[in-house]
Amino acid sequence: MIEGRIVTTETAQELQGVFFDSDTFFNFVQDINDVYFLFLSSSDEVDIAPTEYAYLLDIPLSEYVAPITPTPINNEN
Repeated sequence: MIEGRIVTTETAQELQGVFFDSDTFFNFVQDINDVYFLFLSSSDEVDIAPTEYAYLLDIPLSEYVAPITPTPINNEN
C-alpha cells in the first residue's frame, strides 16, 4: 500500500514546483479520484520541519490509489 498526505487542490496548485530547500521542490500527484497527494521521504520531512511548510507534516497519511492508465491495443500483426 502506498500512503501520502491529501491536500486541497488550492494547496497543490499554490505549492506545485515551489522549492522547500536548495534542490527539492513540491510535486503533487493526483489519485484515481483526482485527489491531490503529497509524498515525502524521511529526509524531506526533516528538511520541511523548520520551514513555513511544516504544517504539511500534520496531515495524516492516507492510502493512495493510482489512476488506471489504459493500455493501447496493438491490432497490427
